Amino acid sequence: MNKIRLLLADDHRVLVESLAMLVATMDGVEVAGIANNGQEVLEKLEQQEVEVVLSDLHMPVMGGIDLAYQVSKKFSDVKVLLLTMDEEPVIIKEALRAGAKGYVLKNASRSDLEEALRTVMSGGVYLHDRIKELLAQADANGNGHDGDGQIGGLTNREIQVIRYIINEVPTAQIAEEMFIAPTTVETHRRNIFKKLNIHSVIGLTRFAIQHGLIK
Repeated sequence: MNKIRLLLADDHRVLVESLAMLVATMDGVEVAGIANNGQEVLEKLEQQEVEVVLSDLHMPVMGGIDLAYQVSKKFSDVKVLLLTMDEEPVIIKEALRAGAKGYVLKNASRSDLEEALRTVMSGGVYLHDRIKELLAQADANGNGHDGDGQIGGLTNREIQVIRYIINEVPTAQIAEEMFIAPTTVETHRRNIFKKLNIHSVIGLTRFAIQHGLIK
């Protein structure tokens, strides 16, 4: 049986090297390489054969969600597994929509990681039990829902972020007041501009005025 060739991506060198040592002890898995960001992953995929990319979610230059999207378009046979501590349902759903085949928490056990690799290699999608629980809770509470809202397909949380943005509230403050990570704020920001096809805060302000979002 051929070994699963795994490419690891994380901008924290000590963590990714430790992960490489762990993976090296798994039967039927070998580390094909290490990258520091999503752009490096794409470059390495051009040069070598890889079955699975195990990537951190938040990295400079290109993060895990953008990487999953690019890999799904350019290297459709390669599976992307995201490894992170981010438990925000909105982020999880965005990652899956982008093409990620699995979402593993960094506190997962070795057996969880092995199960994730086997699952995606067999054509399935792997979600850690904790992730399934979070998504179920979000759907039950109406949070993290990815369906269209009443205005431009925006969710209630995205509308809330718009109000902060047009009032020039810094990302760190938005994160603190909404009890979410700064990276999650940036993800909301990116989604908002993409959904509305708007490219500036001025344009976003005009949209908010037109739709009565300014209070």
